[in-house]
Amino acid sequence: MKKENLFILFSILIVVCLSSGCATIGGPHKSPLQRTSQGTLVYDGEFEFAPPPPGWKLVQVESGGEFGFGFLKVDPGVFPSQSMFVYDEDPFGCATNFQDREKEFFRRFLWNTVLNFQILERKKFQLQNGEGWAVTAEGKDPIRKEKAKAEVIFGLRGDRVVSFYLTQWRPIDGAFDSSAFEVFEKFVASFRYLKKSFYETL
Repeated sequence: MKKENLFILFSILIVVCLSSGCATIGGPHKSPLQRTSQGTLVYDGEFEFAPPPPGWKLVQVESGGEFGFGFLKVDPGVFPSQSMFVYDEDPFGCATNFQDREKEFFRRFLWNTVLNFQILERKKFQLQNGEGWAVTAEGKDPIRKEKAKAEVIFGLRGDRVVSFYLTQWRPIDGAFDSSAFEVFEKFVASFRYLKKSFYETL
């Protein structure tokens, strides 16, 4: 019940933001997204990437939230069918190597659920600014009859670990949609920093 209430509250928050213009691509004065002449998107003057396909809506989080920004798509099907991918400047944990950061991250990832994630795959992942580390995991909740699949990619910005991750929710007997993971990986592959981070300027 607690997770469903949080999910409903989160959905209402997104609807309110969408209706007020704070999480839309269209409003040039309110949206932090700007389209370039090359067809890419720039977020807040700092990050550039290929735009996701139609149906993916911008999700912003206030400073100090769990992640920086991302995109949400409500998928066809019954609750809780949805996919969301994000860029996170400060993922859970403190370790500076990818393997240890992975362990720290998954101890707190989706902390308000009862999912017990199982790691399906680990692999090196080539990012624009160097090597990354990709982890695919899946968790199930047999009581609520829900499941989630996540792909988490760790990279470096300067000497700090950052992450990108996609989480897809489905009813426990539902099928995951691989096309969302393809959209996510294209987003990560196209992601570029337009300026140095605060920590890189120290």
